[in-house]
Amino acid sequence: MLNLIFWAISAARVGAQSPAKVAGPDPVKNFCMRWWSQSIVKNDVLYIDSGVERFNVSGDLYLGINNHILSINLTETWDWKIPGDEPGGLSIDVTRKNVTNPDNGTPVPNLIRGHLFHGPTNMSQIYNFGGATYMYNQSFEGYVQPETSTYPLWTYNPDAEQPWDQFNLGQPWQPNHGAAAEDIEKGLGFYLGGQVDMGTSTRTLGQPFKDNTQNLSMPIEGMLIINLVDSTSTNISTSSMNRSTPRIGGTLDYIDAVGDSGILVALGGQIHPDLTPGDVANRTQGELITFDTVDVFDLESYYADPSSNGTWYQQATSGDIPPPRIDYCTVTTAAPDNSSHHIYIYGGVDPIKNEFYDDVVILSLPSFTWTVGWPMGESPRLGHNCHRAGKRQMVTVGGNVSNLPCDWELKGVAFLDLTTFEWGSKFISNQLDYQVPQKVWGVTNGTGEGKATVGEPKQGWTEKGLGEVFRKSRYTVPSTWNLPPDPTTQSNPTGEKKKSNVGAIAGGVVGGVAGLALIAGLLFFLHRRRVKARSPTELHSDSATGSRDGDEKKNKLDAKDQYELQGINENNPAELPGPEAVELNAPREFVEADHDTAAWASELPGTNTAPGGVHGVPIVRTPGDDLPESPEYTPGLKRPASTGSGRRRRRSSTSSERARGAQQASEPPRTAPREQTKEQSEDYFGAARPTPPRDVESPRTDDDFRTPAEQVSPPEPGPPVTSTTPSKPPTPPSPPSPPALPGTAL
Repeated sequence: MLNLIFWAISAARVGAQSPAKVAGPDPVKNFCMRWWSQSIVKNDVLYIDSGVERFNVSGDLYLGINNHILSINLTETWDWKIPGDEPGGLSIDVTRKNVTNPDNGTPVPNLIRGHLFHGPTNMSQIYNFGGATYMYNQSFEGYVQPETSTYPLWTYNPDAEQPWDQFNLGQPWQPNHGAAAEDIEKGLGFYLGGQVDMGTSTRTLGQPFKDNTQNLSMPIEGMLIINLVDSTSTNISTSSMNRSTPRIGGTLDYIDAVGDSGILVALGGQIHPDLTPGDVANRTQGELITFDTVDVFDLESYYADPSSNGTWYQQATSGDIPPPRIDYCTVTTAAPDNSSHHIYIYGGVDPIKNEFYDDVVILSLPSFTWTVGWPMGESPRLGHNCHRAGKRQMVTVGGNVSNLPCDWELKGVAFLDLTTFEWGSKFISNQLDYQVPQKVWGVTNGTGEGKATVGEPKQGWTEKGLGEVFRKSRYTVPSTWNLPPDPTTQSNPTGEKKKSNVGAIAGGVVGGVAGLALIAGLLFFLHRRRVKARSPTELHSDSATGSRDGDEKKNKLDAKDQYELQGINENNPAELPGPEAVELNAPREFVEADHDTAAWASELPGTNTAPGGVHGVPIVRTPGDDLPESPEYTPGLKRPASTGSGRRRRRSSTSSERARGAQQASEPPRTAPREQTKEQSEDYFGAARPTPPRDVESPRTDDDFRTPAEQVSPPEPGPPVTSTTPSKPPTPPSPPSPPALPGTAL
């Protein structure tokens, strides 16, 4: 009660505020660093609204608020490293916001940690929802105290004469630091969780939120569904979510091709499970929601019954699960054939452990597998925004670089190619179409064009209902997915119990027995027929030998009653080659070979035995082959001595090894490669960096910086070098000490 009285006295004392007489330093010319701003891409224009800014005025750095809205053209290629007044450079339009709404005189707010919604495509305005006033530097020349929470939604129309307008959504609070997503087609915005703090309104200026760093807050329950067309809203319960307590600092992503009306995927965030509703939370305490489980909201479950709270599902993930964090950003992409969907997360901070991140990790759906796209870098970033820009680039907007006094991105934007993972300062308006990055092909079992065959998580669905959602689509369910049969299509659709019919069962049994008897008789008949067909058959011809007459032979070949041996090619007949059979009349009688045979005619003794052979045992050789090995010793037989150098003999493995050893001994010794030397060179941040060992690919060559997307050929392999002392790996440079949390110091 005392707090409510204090809030009322504060509100009466503050009253209606006037806009700042000055807007503060130029946010582009005096830019040093900017974070916790609101941004959106609409109609090929990037809008950046407000945010905490560290200004650089003649070398002096100080914190304040950006009292402007910035716009950047995304229809032409440009590079922020080139000055804006030169061809190909980045030009940023700056519009002051220290104005009032002409309808009621309310000043246009300049807030942090809110959200810009895109809005319907047939409307040119953008929608600024929520946010809080930055309270740390109240002596800033552009500072304005918070207003009431009556109008949490503002619109900005750059084409209108009066560009700003405000709306009352009928909600008790104006939240900030929540997670937001949007169904543009239906004109609906979604805002999950969030908080109120000292900068929310006139009611929160005093206790218990009195903290200029705004680390003290009250979490807000539920998910707000905002109708951007008629400016109405509904707050639905989120009690069925994993860790159902209110969350802040996470993300919410919309995927339109899954389910009948799309899905929302909630990732990460910070919770305070021990708080009771209305208690105050501390940013440096509580718990972080891990990424090993994600929450999925089926929008059709809500659209079909708006009076309900819809259905949330939980799903376990696998792969390279990143550490938990808040204040990161996300973008979503889809394969060209919608066979896979990918959520990219970038950067962030763990406020409890005071750890900062500069990595890019991808969550691929429907496998729900994490893949590292860009490993941990050297400029951790938090409080930034990400958007799809052009065909396949991600634009990052602002961010607090925790280990630098000013952002090295001199204009506050940078670009990542979502297919090749190449960072750059250049926006490319005529970029190629998006392709699924090769790093996740193993997860999708597909290609750059999509063609994913993985249609479900390898660990299975945590909740079967989510699997049924993925089997539906407002477009077409991918035909490339390898899915088990849908159990819902094999069940009784009416759900009615089947009645028992004794007569039908008895008739079925009798008919089954009769059918089995008929089948058994048929099988017995076929078996006897097959056995009869395989029995020996006498040839019809009475001739014991073939005829020598050519005409008679030709007539016999043309006749249909020839009985010849079957060839190996199915049933094509094959005639035995050669003339008529001739029997040797005497053991030692010589027979002259026919001149029509394939081999040259030769005279052979009928009882000739080859050296090494055994009388009566045939030896088979191919033409040109030497005499065979003698058979193993048999008692009573004597192995003839080998003569001549042409006879082949088997070499034992021992003799082969001896031969190889002799050959190696005769070769001159190889020269060992020179000892690896260290290359001391300056890296991007000026720290000395030794050259990696020889067997590790280095991203640096001749002191030139290369992105990980560039392939550096590894050194050619050489002979192994023995060493008695193992070499020590190079010691990496010590990282800079982490600064205090953003907003607590310059």
